[in-house]
Amino acid sequence: MNSNSNSIESNKYKRLHIKGVLLLWLVTCCNLASGQQENLPNPVLSEQLILTHQDDISATLKLADEIRRFQPLKFQQLMQNLSIKDDFTIEQQHLFNFLKGYGYTFRGELDKAEKQFKSILASDASQLTKFRASYTLVHVYAVKKMWYEGLELVATNIKTSTSIENSDYYQAYLITTIIFYKNMKQYDLSLHYIKELSAQILSPKLDCISKQLALEVKFYLNELKSSDPDTAIAINSCKKTNDIMVTSIIRVYQAKAYLAEQDVNGALDSLLPYMQELDSSYYPELITGVNNTLAQAYWQANDIASSKHYAEKALLSNKNNNNVNQATRTYQLLYQIAKTENNPSSALNFHEKYAELERLYSDDIKTKNLAFQLAKNKNLVQQNKIDLLNEKNNVLAAEQALAETKIANRHLVLVLLTFIIVALVLFALRFWRTHKRVKELAEWDSLTGIFNRGHFTQVTNSALKYCKNAQQDFSLIMFDLDHFKKVNDCFGHACGDWALKAVTKACKSIGRKNDIFARIGGEEFCIVLPSCNIDVAMLRAEACRAAIEDIITDASGCEFTITASFGVTDVKRSGFDLDKLLADADFAAYASKNSGRNRVTLFEVPANEAEEKLDSSWSYS
Repeated sequence: MNSNSNSIESNKYKRLHIKGVLLLWLVTCCNLASGQQENLPNPVLSEQLILTHQDDISATLKLADEIRRFQPLKFQQLMQNLSIKDDFTIEQQHLFNFLKGYGYTFRGELDKAEKQFKSILASDASQLTKFRASYTLVHVYAVKKMWYEGLELVATNIKTSTSIENSDYYQAYLITTIIFYKNMKQYDLSLHYIKELSAQILSPKLDCISKQLALEVKFYLNELKSSDPDTAIAINSCKKTNDIMVTSIIRVYQAKAYLAEQDVNGALDSLLPYMQELDSSYYPELITGVNNTLAQAYWQANDIASSKHYAEKALLSNKNNNNVNQATRTYQLLYQIAKTENNPSSALNFHEKYAELERLYSDDIKTKNLAFQLAKNKNLVQQNKIDLLNEKNNVLAAEQALAETKIANRHLVLVLLTFIIVALVLFALRFWRTHKRVKELAEWDSLTGIFNRGHFTQVTNSALKYCKNAQQDFSLIMFDLDHFKKVNDCFGHACGDWALKAVTKACKSIGRKNDIFARIGGEEFCIVLPSCNIDVAMLRAEACRAAIEDIITDASGCEFTITASFGVTDVKRSGFDLDKLLADADFAAYASKNSGRNRVTLFEVPANEAEEKLDSSWSYS
């Protein structure tokens, strides 16, 4: 695994150079396609121009700008000749600096290119020169994977583009934006700018590229079908310009659409007849993509030998894993093939390489998404600031209008203010009284969330009255936590509070909705069971006792045991007087404590009261 990682890292800068050249190739195609390819300088004429305008700096700069895309060696020669000049005008110097930045980008010296373009953006160069430097710098950021910086620059270019009248550079900017968003997998944004590009008057070459990019984005948006008529239209458009490379890219995405529809024969038929044409492009990334697609097609067709053949060809055309995404697909397929062939050694080797490349690819996607979200949030903050400033301006305008009105309506304002003050005073007084009343009625225990003693007394008396009138049973359970003082003393009051809340939660989970549950003392609780006989009350008390004993105290940060001693009585034993019910239940609870704690005791009526209390002259069903 480490060796794979080192191999990948060792080829980092080589990949950056290759990608930089490929990006510039595409921009070259776009610039050539934007209306000047019919007037390209003839090499012989170019040589004559060099001689004719040897001392003419403006003409030499213009010539260098024109031939930089298709005569790189002659471009370098011109730049060397210009570098010894020391009599540039300010704008000539800026154009020369831009061409130097382009040269750095073409040679893969991306740090130098970035520095060069940034210096132009910070200078007093013309708006058009800065615009060109800016959208070319976007390419540099894309190759260097500086996605956040690229997004900021794209946002700047979008604002600047509204004042650019040169259609050639405007279309080149659109292509840059489309490719950058496509590389960031922001396909909806790519499609937006593709539509804007398509609305321009395009040369045949640029029309071909525009249609290819549109199909590619539709594929990644899962909107491309194998029978999509736009595919044939795009291929015909590119055939007119004899652009083999772009035509081949379109065929690859058509084949992928077939595979997505499980149509293996369609995928093979869309690629195999054109293999010689595809190979003649000499574009490693394209050839790798073709081989990967064929390998996947044969794999779906269960033709393992053919699948392996094309997967191995994909490896050869993607030396050093320059295209991480394609390499990931290749190694994943070879791993599956090795498993099928029952070759564990090769399967392990391919899986390790696949896993490492998948991690790198996944990290890159995460970086892109994070950069996009950061840029999106920054734009949102800026928009909020703008909205806030607009709101402040509106407020200032309203204040000014109000100040002007006050002069003519001072008396009315004073009367209105007096009325508002009186209304506020009355409202505040009423609010204070209401708040005081609400506070008096808020009889909940703040720690456990159940009734406190005051509210408990009020509610229980109401329940007693109802049960007495309706001749229904009424039982009362009282319990007290055992050795609770030791919990507070040994583990602190915070732990004790946790225990009280845990006990409350455990008992509430057992009870009914109409039960009355209250904390009537520090660690004393009471449960009132309206319409509930003594047998059910005993069962409820035992269930609560067991639930409390089963409480796991690890969550409190301390280890201790919680138990409680219960006392139970009902109206047959204690009557319908709340104080008597509480006293008898409390007496039974103390009997539980005296008997060893952690138990339930039923209040037993003394012998001299038994006959009166348990008189069978009344009973409840």
